[in-house]
Amino acid sequence: MNSKTTKTEFTASINEGLSINEIGKFSSANLENINLNKIGISNQFFHLIILPTEKCNFRCTYCYEEFAAGRMNKETIIGIKALLERRSADLKYLNIDWFGGEPLVAKDVVLEISEYAKALVYRYPQLNYRGSMTTNAYLLDYKTVSALANAGVREYQISLDGPREVHDKSRIRADGRSTYDRIWTNLLAIRHSSLPVSILLRIHFTVDTFKLLNPLIEDIRREFLPDSRFSIVFRPISHLGSPNDASIKIFSGVEKEEAVKSLQTKLFGEHLESPQNLCEPNDYVCYASRPNSLLIRSNGDVGKCTVALYDERNKIATLQPDGTLKLIPGRLAPWVRGIETLDFDTLGCPLVGLP
Repeated sequence: MNSKTTKTEFTASINEGLSINEIGKFSSANLENINLNKIGISNQFFHLIILPTEKCNFRCTYCYEEFAAGRMNKETIIGIKALLERRSADLKYLNIDWFGGEPLVAKDVVLEISEYAKALVYRYPQLNYRGSMTTNAYLLDYKTVSALANAGVREYQISLDGPREVHDKSRIRADGRSTYDRIWTNLLAIRHSSLPVSILLRIHFTVDTFKLLNPLIEDIRREFLPDSRFSIVFRPISHLGSPNDASIKIFSGVEKEEAVKSLQTKLFGEHLESPQNLCEPNDYVCYASRPNSLLIRSNGDVGKCTVALYDERNKIATLQPDGTLKLIPGRLAPWVRGIETLDFDTLGCPLVGLP
């Protein structure tokens, strides 16, 4: 945006170039010269992030969520199924990511919609369906992960904050009790199984806990690195709006990179190129930057970003029971503004500098 272009004019130009219709399909008029496929944008691919509940059985000390909205209502479940039905006939790829709150607090909702999506594959043979979940794993016992795998939910992101004595100070249950042992037991049950799942262990740390991770790193190397279904990513905690942000010490940008590299070296040694060592690419494109990615909250609100849940700009539509989207004019444009310029800073996090 040049200095003479107003935000209103800029938003209008995006609206003319890229918009979605009532079932989430986008048109790209005036963007013919941009290689949308290069950044994973196509109407043959549809990505939904679904919050079956916004309640959680944890109260992590750095969490930004309010837990006000509860279990997904029946009208929204019906609307999601109808939306999937409307889109599946001409889709090649359908990805459903489960988020929360804690999605397994509403496990029956997850299974109901996942089984519906899996059934669509039999009706539309060209459709490839993938289910994934961000979960604290406290409720992810063997029986649950087996049922979810049968319904097509086979990829998981699970967070640990360190060895037991560190983890249990920050990732605590809503009733104040510890969580580490139950999560670790569930992870070991998956490792001992032959289930066709993949687990991304997301290891959190702060300035205060960075040097306390060695016991966890040793346990992960021993228990999970021999199993190719497990991969690891190290993530420093950020200030995302938690009431406790002021008391959480975080790294600067350069310090963050050095800390991550140090932890990766401790775990992988000379094998930093291992496919189990996950790193964010320099040309990362956030799901919120993609017009073919939508967030559906438990109350039927449709947004773009899981971090800005309570930001009014993040509500771009309301899902109707017939599977259509009641769009709010102008709300999508700021989120997808990076597509017009292919600026990877904006594409990587459209929330930063959001008009």
